Amino acid sequence: RKLAASNAPFLPVVHTDEVERELAAVYRQRHCIAVRPRNAVRPRNAVDFKPDIALELLDHGAFRKALVDMGIDESDIDRLARESGRSPTILRRRLSEIPAVRKPEWAADDRIARALIPMALVGAWRGDFDADREVVSFWGGEGYARIEENTARFLQFDDCPIWSVGRYRGVASKIDALFAIAEYVTEQDLRNFFFLVEHVLSKNDPALELPESRRRAAGLYEKVRDRSPALREGICDTLVLLSVHGNDLFRHRLGIDVKAWVSQTIHNLLTPLTLEKLLSHNDDLPRYAEAAPEEFLKLIEADLRQSDPAVLGLLKPAEGGVFGRYLISGLLWALECLAWKHLGRVSSILARLSETPINDGLTNKPITSLEEIYRSWLPQTAASLEERMQSLESLVMRFPDIGWRICVAQLDARMPQMAHPTYRPRWRSDASGVGRAPLPAMEIHQYMRKALDLVLAWPKHDHNTLGDLVELVGEMPDEDRCRVWDLIDRWATSDADDKARANLRDRIRRFAFVNSGQRFLNGETRHRVAYAKLEPADLVVRHAWLFADGGIEFSVDETGEFDMKTREREIRQLRDKAMTEIWEARGFEGVAALFAFGGLPDTAGVSLTSAIENPADRIDFLLKCLSISGDLEKRMDSCLQGFMRSLGDDAREALIVSTAAQANTDRIVRLVRSAPFRQGTWRLLDRFSAEIRDRYWRKIAPEWDLHGEAELAELIDRLVAAKRPRAAFGAALWNWSRIETSRLKRLLFEAGAVDAEQRERYRLDPYRISEALDALAGRTGVTLEEMVQLEIMYIDALKFGKHDIRNTERRIAESPMFFVQMLAGGFERNDSGEDPPEWRIEDPERRRRIALTAHSVLHRIRRVPGVGEDEKIDTGKLFAWVTEARQLCAEYGRTRIGDRCIGEILSKGPADEDGYWPCLPVCEVMQTIASPDIDQAFELEVRNSRGATMRAMGEGGAQERTLADKYRNWARQRAFSYPRVGGILESIAEYYDRDAVRADNNAEIRARIED
Repeated sequence: RKLAASNAPFLPVVHTDEVERELAAVYRQRHCIAVRPRNAVRPRNAVDFKPDIALELLDHGAFRKALVDMGIDESDIDRLARESGRSPTILRRRLSEIPAVRKPEWAADDRIARALIPMALVGAWRGDFDADREVVSFWGGEGYARIEENTARFLQFDDCPIWSVGRYRGVASKIDALFAIAEYVTEQDLRNFFFLVEHVLSKNDPALELPESRRRAAGLYEKVRDRSPALREGICDTLVLLSVHGNDLFRHRLGIDVKAWVSQTIHNLLTPLTLEKLLSHNDDLPRYAEAAPEEFLKLIEADLRQSDPAVLGLLKPAEGGVFGRYLISGLLWALECLAWKHLGRVSSILARLSETPINDGLTNKPITSLEEIYRSWLPQTAASLEERMQSLESLVMRFPDIGWRICVAQLDARMPQMAHPTYRPRWRSDASGVGRAPLPAMEIHQYMRKALDLVLAWPKHDHNTLGDLVELVGEMPDEDRCRVWDLIDRWATSDADDKARANLRDRIRRFAFVNSGQRFLNGETRHRVAYAKLEPADLVVRHAWLFADGGIEFSVDETGEFDMKTREREIRQLRDKAMTEIWEARGFEGVAALFAFGGLPDTAGVSLTSAIENPADRIDFLLKCLSISGDLEKRMDSCLQGFMRSLGDDAREALIVSTAAQANTDRIVRLVRSAPFRQGTWRLLDRFSAEIRDRYWRKIAPEWDLHGEAELAELIDRLVAAKRPRAAFGAALWNWSRIETSRLKRLLFEAGAVDAEQRERYRLDPYRISEALDALAGRTGVTLEEMVQLEIMYIDALKFGKHDIRNTERRIAESPMFFVQMLAGGFERNDSGEDPPEWRIEDPERRRRIALTAHSVLHRIRRVPGVGEDEKIDTGKLFAWVTEARQLCAEYGRTRIGDRCIGEILSKGPADEDGYWPCLPVCEVMQTIASPDIDQAFELEVRNSRGATMRAMGEGGAQERTLADKYRNWARQRAFSYPRVGGILESIAEYYDRDAVRADNNAEIRARIED
């Protein structure tokens, strides 16, 4: 009660119902904050304050829940979070309409308010960045030390306007601080701020000095800005706030147009508009747009009117693939931010950008933003229904291709009904109350009706637009469905070419003649009439659909029970009949014309065997196919393969011999390569010259098959002899167990050693390599040394396979000298001595490759020396191995790196049976040897072995505290018997303690800066 009756700036934490009621009564009387009973109608401007709200900064979830409980509209919660910094006290000020409540007590002190001006205008900064300190201390001229003094003083206030986490500083609420100090801000303060804005934000991003492939790692090349992102974001947010509230705060008193100053600043920052400038300001563009919407739109519109617009340079695939940086993301967010209020102008810009395709498979594109903005049931704009319909009509008139896509997207019921929120203004209320919940059904219907009217009244339809309409007819009323078929009937009688007619006919077939489409058509038959009218006159065009990619869908005309073999046989009959008609009517020219449509030339080749039965005609056909070169050569070769595959062995052999008699060497090689990759073809090949045989084995693309043992042996021998072991490796997949041991060894050694072969076509799949090594391991005639060589040869591939480097680990555990040889391969000596001649490698490139391999081997070791058959470590054997290894490292000038690698290996040791780690043999060795380098490497490897971590938004250092507790518990168990090991474990625990604090700070900093 005393707290409630006092002037305490925070809401006290209480848990008693009686006190809660009294607190509510006090706050009602003192601050005009209404507390509504449960299920009561919420009065306007009323706010519920519950006494159990925490005094400190609330996390995002707690803040959102508190405001929902208070009845705050969902669309206002994010804005209030930013305005209040998620502080209940500041929130109370922002929601109150009483001047005495809205103004904090500290703002009454002019000395405090003046000291807060630079902090409030900057927003946030890093205290360990010289450039940030320079900016914050620019106002008073007294140096950054005075800023830190003021920060420390402000932090003592109960109602503190400043936050300080680690090296970061900032104001708790930018808007709260700005309104509180407004009456103390002078014109010179504002001029100083705008001068600093241009000084800070105008500099280009140093990362742009690097090639595109290296920009993601700009920090490694020291090509980063000298000012922190927190400072830039804080200054940009202040620009927005000054644009929105500046004239209300300063125009009457100071006589200046702050909004115009902001617009001029944005103009100065972005002109002249170049690609380099857009890339440098990419992350800031959304805030620039929110700060000066009119100026930003003018600049983009003016650029798009140029002959070579700079913004089109952003329309590139994402740098680094799916997880790379998308160049246009900043501009898209800026336009999405403005679309809430400036729908028409933003639509025109996005449509212009959408005309340039970005082929990267990602969805972050201008057309995607446009679709989200115009979505019928959840539009990402505050425009009214009438305004959206007018804007859509304007879009269709000015950008027909883009407008068509937007209209069709509203009508396509087959599309998943999902929507992704677009960028919302942070400080403006343009998106307040809209864009989060689906619209009423009547409004959705009216908008979709408008889109349907637009597409049906399209000025000039073609096969593409009509095809889209066909796929939409299922969702149309009967009257509109009839209009679609009428449009198709009229277009079918036009002078459209056969290819366009065939395209539309195929789309009707794919939609209306399959079961999924019939569900929409309700038994009507007009699609059959249209299908018949669109039949192309050209025979090749008419039958091309039978040989198209993607297969042939099940038709509603197919009744009865069919198995796949029966259906494939019937489709084969249709193809054979079509190919016979093409061959009889147009001969080879018809076949070549068919291939111009794309599709499946090997399937066409299979059907040609039934169309061409005369041996002389077959020879003539093969010769004509072999005479084709250029773009169609690969398709003709594929056709030949299908043709040859469908012939019997005797017929194929006779045809090849007869055709080869009339062909030159190049064509004979192509001809034999088209035959199946089997021993029968190889026996036939023996009839030809050595040159043809040699070229065949150097050019053939082996087909994987379940080859017999004799075939496997021959293809491996032949391809390895032709210096193509990787091709042999690809042809032998799934057959490792049937390959003779010496041949499999040779294949693996050759495939790993040959560099000149086509790496892209015959890449060595890690999983297959692992399988091959597993198949080889344990066989008679395979030595440990050979398995070690193969594991080292394929060390990089084995990172991803199930076969580890168990043999290499065993070899290292048995031989300290082998361990030192690995060290010598990866690291130079640290003394003036020389290595043995057999260890020296003169070729720099080979030395580099060996070093990389040695590093991989040493870092992949997981087996600790001294492990016996029972998988337990023998302390004596481990100690002997470590002692000998350290002596050899000292002898060969690698003492320090040797100890570090030994420390890494020891860190892989298991736990004891009682669960404590590391096991006693490892503790005994480390305690006895007492090497600082071993200890340091042991600790570092334990920390690094954790790898990357994932954590939820706002999550702090809970993971690290759990790890700290685990290692501290182990440290207590080892501290008395093995104090050195106990100290290392305690050091690891302390590291995770610090990491937990860092994670907590980062979570709070992110929350503060995002607010």
